[in-house]
Amino acid sequence: MIEKRKALRKRFFLFFGGWVAVGILGAGWISPALSATKVLTGKHTVVYDIVNPTGVEFLPNYSNSSYSQKVLQEDEFSKRVLIEVNLAPLNSTAPFPVSSQQTPSQMHSFLGPGKDIPVNEGNILSQARALTQGSRTVHEAVTVIFNWIVDNFTYDAGRSTPQDGRSVFYSKRGSCVGYTNLSIAMLRSLGIPARYAHGYLPPGYDWGISKKYWGVQISGGGYHAWVEVYYPDVGWCFSDLLHSKNFVDPFHVLRYTDGINLNPRNIQGGSLDVEDATTFTIFQEENATLAIDQLPLPKKDFLARQTGSQQFGTIYGKIKDSSGKSVAKGSLVLWEGIQGKIIPFEDGVYSLMGLNDGEYRVTIRAEGYGEVEKNLQARKGEVKQIDLVLPPPRTPKSTPAPKPPPRTKP
Repeated sequence: MIEKRKALRKRFFLFFGGWVAVGILGAGWISPALSATKVLTGKHTVVYDIVNPTGVEFLPNYSNSSYSQKVLQEDEFSKRVLIEVNLAPLNSTAPFPVSSQQTPSQMHSFLGPGKDIPVNEGNILSQARALTQGSRTVHEAVTVIFNWIVDNFTYDAGRSTPQDGRSVFYSKRGSCVGYTNLSIAMLRSLGIPARYAHGYLPPGYDWGISKKYWGVQISGGGYHAWVEVYYPDVGWCFSDLLHSKNFVDPFHVLRYTDGINLNPRNIQGGSLDVEDATTFTIFQEENATLAIDQLPLPKKDFLARQTGSQQFGTIYGKIKDSSGKSVAKGSLVLWEGIQGKIIPFEDGVYSLMGLNDGEYRVTIRAEGYGEVEKNLQARKGEVKQIDLVLPPPRTPKSTPAPKPPPRTKP
């Protein structure tokens, strides 16, 4: 069995949901017209040790334009799995509407209806066409469909809530399953191949199933669904309509995908569920992601992979001490006149986004260090790195003890 290691319980820079939003400027403060949708770049890699005393479910090796999963080691009761997410820009310019020449014959099976996926049906087709009327590329069409679902539907995983695409369309309510079924139905109705991905979200992260145990909020992990879309000039690409466009984070463990056989031997049995005594331990992690821009849609908190030109200015960098070592945690105060916005940072990394042309005054504070005030020059459309140095706190000068008065003879 793979040796169990203690999890590296770090906070993950610049992610919320599966990843933690650290040091990101709130969009509503500097740029009121913008939402909290963050555009990310970089790579994030996680190696898991997954153990279950009765067996771990089969997991496939798989990769697409942004995601890679590889089983490094396995035995009867455990697996070591590498998941890497690459957030290089999605440079797709495939034209829309999609022509038959753009769609290879092997993609035709991902254009038809499914059990819970109605294709070319009445109001669903009309809505998809209306939303994409001005779209010139497949990417633009996919984006407006996703934005509309994210901003106009309510998450509802209740047992009495139907999750087929037709029911979700009319009720505007659904779980990850319902969101995925409807998005696939709308995309296929437009001639864009799309398919259903099944996975598991490991415990201990915000994307797990939240519950209370003796009044304490915990995460227990959970089965999950998301969509995979085909771009003719890029290939397949994951999106999670509860989380992110054109990528999923490395806390999405892929089990299988509808319409393709990723399990050549059809191995059965085993489990990934923490309720069945499965444990997930992070054996190794490397996170080099950075939030570099903001988007107006969707309006809900969301993450997106970069697909176009930089919209606003971003200033990011390391906060170090005088020896060059990263300062573990602290905060920046971003000033607008006499009002300030407190922005926490961790692991010595900060990021300010949504900036227009101009000078921004910040104060950097961390326990055990002297306070520093800086003026940072931003330019709209530019990403700039500026590292900041905190001095040690000033020690008050010691005053010599007063000399006792000279003794006089009696």
